[in-house]
Amino acid sequence: MDVAVKQLTPGQMTKEAFLEEAKLLHRLRHRHLVRLLGVCTVDEPMYIIMELLPNGALNDYLKSDVGRQLEFAVLVNFSAQVVLCDNKLASELEIQAVYRNRSSW
Repeated sequence: MDVAVKQLTPGQMTKEAFLEEAKLLHRLRHRHLVRLLGVCTVDEPMYIIMELLPNGALNDYLKSDVGRQLEFAVLVNFSAQVVLCDNKLASELEIQAVYRNRSSW
C-alpha cells in the first residue's frame, strides 16, 4: 500500500498544532476525505501517515499537464465539492477550515 507521510518540520508548525491536526484527521471519517492511517509521536521527528491519493494532491494535479487541460465544468465541479465538504465540516462537526498556501493556488 502506498501512503502519504507528513513530517513535523521545525519552523513550519508547532508540535501542538501538528498534534491537533492529527486529532482532527482522526475525527474525520468520510468516503470523500483522505483517510488517516496512523500517527508516530513517540520520538521526533513526528509523522502523520495518510492514504495516498491516486493523482496526488489536488493542487499538484491541477498544475500538471493533465490538470491544465481539464474542462471548465470539471474545475467547477471540484470547487463545488470542496465547498460542500467545507460546509459539512462547519455545520456537522463544528470545524472551521483554515486554508494555507493560498498564494500557491
